[in-house]
Amino acid sequence: MSIISCDLRQGRTDEQKHALAAGLIQAVRTATGEPVGEVFLVIREGRGIDFVEAGEHLPEFVEGNVNDTELINSLHHPQ
Repeated sequence: MSIISCDLRQGRTDEQKHALAAGLIQAVRTATGEPVGEVFLVIREGRGIDFVEAGEHLPEFVEGNVNDTELINSLHHPQ
């Protein structure tokens, strides 16, 4: 069984989380050949302050960030 752990800032819609989950699970299935019933995913959400990049706390998530749209589209349509 594959276990995927995903941490992200609070604020994504349920639709975005569904798309993220589907893309991550498909990536694991493609890489390992495991059936969907053998892939377990946990999504944990936290405030921006809980995430630190290059020594700086991240701001709260803001809907509509161009990077989020590109990420979701790439998960729906992997190359």
